[in-house]
Amino acid sequence: MRKQNREYKTPIGAIPKIVNNFKPITENQQLFFNKISDFNNQLIMCHGIAGTGKTYVSVYKALQDVLRRGTPYNKLIIINPTVDVGNEDKLGYLPGELDKKIQQYNESTFTILDKIIGKARATKMVSDNKLEIGVVNFLRGVNLENCYVILDEAQNISPMQIKTLVTRISQDCKMIVQGDMSQCDKYKANGSIAYEKSGFYDMWFRTKEMEGVSHMAFNREDCVRHPLVKRILKTYETEQPIEL
Repeated sequence: MRKQNREYKTPIGAIPKIVNNFKPITENQQLFFNKISDFNNQLIMCHGIAGTGKTYVSVYKALQDVLRRGTPYNKLIIINPTVDVGNEDKLGYLPGELDKKIQQYNESTFTILDKIIGKARATKMVSDNKLEIGVVNFLRGVNLENCYVILDEAQNISPMQIKTLVTRISQDCKMIVQGDMSQCDKYKANGSIAYEKSGFYDMWFRTKEMEGVSHMAFNREDCVRHPLVKRILKTYETEQPIEL
């Protein structure tokens, strides 16, 4: 993996005005933002339970750099694993045309984009080829250069899929892989979560001490949703025999 440049090659322009400015609610949100901002971190692995703001923070920072003049990033690619009710990575199981199928899996992403930059600006970024939202199946054979890549819900990707994706990182590409193992849709015959089938789980430990890779772990206290959500999540903690 090529080490990220410490400095941009051209002068950096002013931070673009984005509809909703980022104001970290928790210390870990700020820490995550800083890890993404570090030029030396080309791959960021982020684990966080629901409601910690990991997707909002990563999308916000990526948009900031893609829209900012002078950075090496000219495109944001947001992808989501395709997992149907049968736990098969097959997009064809969903009803409708391809765009509609992709939108079904990325509904939460569209909501976040709307909150940050608004529908009109997001649509223009798509038409200008600065924003692409899709599924991991369609990135095979593509070299990822001069772009941000956010792989969301990565707990549902297979080890082979994540290997295929991560090894596509090329010049001036920053990739953020984020997920929540408590929401893994890979199961064993007895109904327990099959951690070994999760590419996120596998890649987390393979890259634990690797140069150019940074790891971030949110916890229950970082949940910024209603206090009731925190209390509910606490009841599931004993069902997560995993230390990241």
